[in-house]
Amino acid sequence: MKRMTKIWLVSASLVAAALLPTCFFTIHETEYGIVTRFGRPSETTAEPGLHMKLPWPIDKVLRLDRRLLVFDNEPAEMLTLDKRNVLVDSFILWRIAEPLKFAQTVRTRIEAEARLLDLAASELGAAVGSEPMEHLINVDPSAVRLRAVATVAGDAVKETAREGFGIEVLDLRINGFNLPPQNRASVIDRMRAERGRIATAYRSEGEEEALKIEAEATKRRANILAEAESRAEAIRGTGQAEALALLAEAYAADPAFYRFLRDLESYEKILDRNTTIFIESDSELLDTLHGR
Repeated sequence: MKRMTKIWLVSASLVAAALLPTCFFTIHETEYGIVTRFGRPSETTAEPGLHMKLPWPIDKVLRLDRRLLVFDNEPAEMLTLDKRNVLVDSFILWRIAEPLKFAQTVRTRIEAEARLLDLAASELGAAVGSEPMEHLINVDPSAVRLRAVATVAGDAVKETAREGFGIEVLDLRINGFNLPPQNRASVIDRMRAERGRIATAYRSEGEEEALKIEAEATKRRANILAEAESRAEAIRGTGQAEALALLAEAYAADPAFYRFLRDLESYEKILDRNTTIFIESDSELLDTLHGR
């Protein structure tokens, strides 16, 4: 009997020695620690440092990463408001905000990211489905609303993830946007046709504007020429009036001399070196030529 008791004591001591190390555990600064008793999480989150618990298998330690994590989603095919298929690639920045709720719902990072994937796909699909294709792919950067789409989806994911799983979603971003291979050629052709239509409209507007400018320039030219001609006529009229006044004044001062100048001008027009004339001896022209 004593021998059996001694064997039991020795066995119990060995078991206790073996289980004693499992009563202590340490939590790193990058971790949360949740003690589970028979698989059920306790209400206390272990902070970084050394801690005690009941020996295994009664208590176990669930370790959760407390760092900022990045989940890169696979591209998902979605439908726009105008029924165009698009491929949207996104990523999520997240971390565990409520370790106890996280341990009670998803427990592992793999399960958490699977839930985030479902949430992101649902909310992104709804946000993309509320926008036409021209708000997602456009040659005008100011018309592209990818960031707004990501913001709307991200806000919805943040609220659901926090309330349902104790996950804090810091950001959801779209890092890739493309067309499915089977639709890419037709969409590009439609975009080219649309750009061609817009270019034609711009050219028509330009030609119309050019015609307006040309007509306005022609009108202004005609007005300027008419005004210049009017001013020229007025100046010519003033000059002729002044010339006539001077002539009248000169004629009144010495009529005989004026008649003499007029005769010389007449003779100059009718006589040259090749002209032969016959005049009488008492002709006024002969007197003029001789200076009599």
